[in-house]
Amino acid sequence: MRVLPRRFRPHTVQLIKQLPEDDNGVAAEQVITILHVKADLSYGMQQSKRGITTDDKIIVYVELGDYTAYDENDRVLQYGTDFIISTNDALKFRDDEYTITGVNEIFLDGTKPIRVEITGK
Repeated sequence: MRVLPRRFRPHTVQLIKQLPEDDNGVAAEQVITILHVKADLSYGMQQSKRGITTDDKIIVYVELGDYTAYDENDRVLQYGTDFIISTNDALKFRDDEYTITGVNEIFLDGTKPIRVEITGK
């Protein structure tokens, strides 16, 4: 499977994972930076009789064969074993924060996904 070249995936996003509360009831979060992704801010724009309508604001494509993800301690992470993306998380791109509304894993032949599509608003 050919991977889209990095020059077409120039963006960096931050995934803000909501962690469970500790014993004191304080909610924690983990920030994961993902490099070499494609972020499309025009996703969800549809032309209708009333004009352009939007539901989701952003879609992010992560090629799992060629990306870099790390946490606050500069520890390199791998999707599926070290972290997963869920709809409880948030996504930060260009100083804007988006709520994740959907995560679509694309499979080719096996049990491991080759790409993840993240939508948010």
